[in-house]
Amino acid sequence: MSNRFYQGYCLNTGNNSSHLRLYKIETEREISDYEGGTVVESIKSVEDYWDDTEAVGEPFYTIYGSFKIDFVQSSLRITSTDSLQEAINLVEHLSGNKISENYYNG
Repeated sequence: MSNRFYQGYCLNTGNNSSHLRLYKIETEREISDYEGGTVVESIKSVEDYWDDTEAVGEPFYTIYGSFKIDFVQSSLRITSTDSLQEAINLVEHLSGNKISENYYNG
């Protein structure tokens, strides 16, 4: 696989007018479902990343925005990309901050 496991987050302190408090990048993949189709699965750990027996294609990266506390909706899927560097660049551009890798699974 050319893509690697990655979890990252970035506080959105560089854009005070935004309703988002932070951005997250998660590694995801499509897996086969029981009806012959596919579903998207968020990969939570390195162990899950290497357990790709039902994977369909390469893992990819999805950017999520987390809204500030006073919003009814808690998060929003912004976009997905096959390129980790593209995801990082987009989050850093939107937030005005550097992203941090985060592998806490608590």
